[in-house]
Amino acid sequence: MYAKVRMISWYLLVSCGLTLISFVHASSLPADGGEPGKAYKACVDAVAKPDKAAAVSLCFAKDDPWIKKTNIDYFTNETFQVAVRIEWPALRLIDVKITGGQLTGDDAEISVQGTMLLQREEPTGDIVEVDRYPVKGTVKLQRKDGVWRYGGTEKLER
Repeated sequence: MYAKVRMISWYLLVSCGLTLISFVHASSLPADGGEPGKAYKACVDAVAKPDKAAAVSLCFAKDDPWIKKTNIDYFTNETFQVAVRIEWPALRLIDVKITGGQLTGDDAEISVQGTMLLQREEPTGDIVEVDRYPVKGTVKLQRKDGVWRYGGTEKLER
């Protein structure tokens, strides 16, 4: 009986210690989001411009599966902008304001607010705005090979 209690105590001690270590490694980012915030802002600006080459370079990792399966040459700058915004909600934002975030190793979660812009391409080739509304939430970024890129995940709410 004493051995079971001792083992359970040891297990709880180790579990709590590992949980505390994970909290210790997370650190707050400055109000502008630091390096991850700058990378996200550059990515969103490239999509908004629209600049297809810059968006690919600044938003996506070299081995990004979506980029690998997408025929980039098929798109004009404008139609690529629409395709990216349809696929990745956090890249639809305009008037982005970064308000801080958390950094854990090679993962960052930045707090953002801005205007969500919804667009579509008409059969005529025209690009039309469908809707726009304010949102706030978080966007994840990942550092790969020393470079921050959009992580493909976000929690954005009206």
